[in-house]
Amino acid sequence: MKYFPLLLVLFFELLYQNGLGRNLNSRKNLFKEKGFNLYNEAYSLENDVFEDPLEMNAGCSCTNGECVNEGGKDVCKCPPGYGNYTNSYCKACECGPNEICIGKNTGWFSTEMICFCNTGYVENNGKCIADLCSSNPCNNGGTCTFSGNNFTCSCVKPYAGLTCETNPCTPNLCQNEGICSVVGQDLKCSCKSPFKGNFCEIDPCTPNPCQNEGICSVVGQDLKCSCKLPFKGNLCEIGPCSSNPCQNGGKCSIDGKNFKCECKLPFKGKNCEIDPCTPNPCQNEGICSVVGQDLKCSCKSPFKGNFCETGPCASNPCQNNGICTVKGQSFKCECPKPYKGEKCEISPCSSNPCMNYGKCKLVGMNYKCDCPPPYEGKQCEKDPCFSSPCRNGGTCKITGNTYTCDCPQDYVGDKCQYDCDCKKGKCRITSDKDVVCECLPEYGKNSGVCEDPCSSNPCLNNGKCKVEGKNFKCECTLPYTGPTCKDDICTKNPCLNGGTCKINGTSFQCQCKTPYSGKLCEEGPCASNPCQNNGICTAKVQSFKCECQKPYKGQKCEINPCSTSPCRNGGTCKIKGNTYSCDCPQDYVGDKCQYDPCRSNPCLNNGKCKVEGKNFKCECTLPYTGPTCKDDICTMNPCLNGGTCKINGTSFQCKCKTPYSGKLCEEGKRQ
Repeated sequence: MKYFPLLLVLFFELLYQNGLGRNLNSRKNLFKEKGFNLYNEAYSLENDVFEDPLEMNAGCSCTNGECVNEGGKDVCKCPPGYGNYTNSYCKACECGPNEICIGKNTGWFSTEMICFCNTGYVENNGKCIADLCSSNPCNNGGTCTFSGNNFTCSCVKPYAGLTCETNPCTPNLCQNEGICSVVGQDLKCSCKSPFKGNFCEIDPCTPNPCQNEGICSVVGQDLKCSCKLPFKGNLCEIGPCSSNPCQNGGKCSIDGKNFKCECKLPFKGKNCEIDPCTPNPCQNEGICSVVGQDLKCSCKSPFKGNFCETGPCASNPCQNNGICTVKGQSFKCECPKPYKGEKCEISPCSSNPCMNYGKCKLVGMNYKCDCPPPYEGKQCEKDPCFSSPCRNGGTCKITGNTYTCDCPQDYVGDKCQYDCDCKKGKCRITSDKDVVCECLPEYGKNSGVCEDPCSSNPCLNNGKCKVEGKNFKCECTLPYTGPTCKDDICTKNPCLNGGTCKINGTSFQCQCKTPYSGKLCEEGPCASNPCQNNGICTAKVQSFKCECQKPYKGQKCEINPCSTSPCRNGGTCKIKGNTYSCDCPQDYVGDKCQYDPCRSNPCLNNGKCKVEGKNFKCECTLPYTGPTCKDDICTMNPCLNGGTCKINGTSFQCKCKTPYSGKLCEEGKRQ
């Protein structure tokens, strides 16, 4: 028994070394009965209770504490500030703040009080201070290290800050709604289209790509330019001046929704396209030059006028569309057929070839007479009696627009064509007052005489005669034909174009000349009428030739003076004789409508230019006057007797010298 206390001490020492206080942060050991030290070792009051070996089998008692049942066993639980001195006695602790104590028997009459730091506290120089790493202050996977009175965080890249709280994506560095994400140790911005750049900072509208003050906006994944009028285009780059509309060095500027050209003199026009000398307004080879802001024509003799338009041909001396050309100081007329004479005044009708009051008209190269009734013929020389229509000695007389015949005895009819000796018949007067002989049946008239139509055997070549009514009809045997069977089929030669007709049995056959063919030799080069404009077609070997009517020419007479469209500026070309003439639209003159007398704006001072004939005429606004509205009313000084003319609005006023007065200073006092 003397070793029992020693064994008991060893038992408690083993308990201490094998897990006593394993869940607390520190403990204090009392090596001397009244001294306390802190131990850095965990200890659990819930699982380990020191037992007094003298009272292990006694009932539960707990001085200064409370017996509680835990796991079917009564244990002594000490209040705060007390430790288990034995398993039934709680003794007050002498531990510092933030510490708990527990008593430990070290022998029968010795104890050891152990102080433990509360959870969340650690020992520092013999004191329990708060463990700042216990709350895990390091964010985002950072590692906390406690040192002295503070802690430090070792942060995982790319996080930073005292507690690794700084996230490179907070605040979001990605602009324009870009999405920030951490990739490895770096951040990455996923940009919304159309933005780009490391931080989505590149905006397609910065700098503004829209020209001419266009407003840039992002629509979907594209940019859009809202252009100010009059600009257009994807980038508002197209404006009224983009096409360089101002010609001849003109300066283009924007004018509202359009453009405006500032022209270099002497050019003018909306696009500075009008050069006073292009096309040359000076006629008849006159030389155009610009003097100041006006043009001047230097005329070749014998021409004169502002535009050298006045010459020997200015009065159009050539009649009937004759072409006038200047010859020396005079003119010469080139006359279209059939006209002739110095001024083309002589025509086929000049000699009055039409008789009996006929009217002469020109047709092509000749004349035609329009004859009054009852006359006819080329020169109206034929009257109704011209052809001697009255037979059997009858006398012809003109009656109105026709004729009547005075017949000799025994003859009647409108042409005295009937013999009134009516044998084998009956002579009578019709309702038309004609005398006719009505023959008996089976008889017909022959030269006004009633006889048997077949009595004279009129049918030849074995033709059979039959009476039809009062005449005969021959039934011919082939190949004969005709009223009396006199002709064969080839008598009238049905073969065309020089073909030879030959009898072939009861029919015929045509032997055609080259290049003709067909049953009647009717097919040849001219069959399709290839010659136009009344040209006469002549067949040649395997081809044809056209004889053209003037003024036509060409292989098929298809070319006329208008074929080359000589009339300019919308003029209408018409064929006149052997040449052409141009019907010019308003404002254009010249043989080819090539001149616009008003194009050079000759009328000054807001005068209105009009085309009259082949020249221009200025309608001047008062007080201006003159051919080009250059002069004002006072230029001619209408004031008499030394009066001075002054412009007054759209009129003038005379300042008269004494003693004159009146509107024109025409009134003076007698001295």
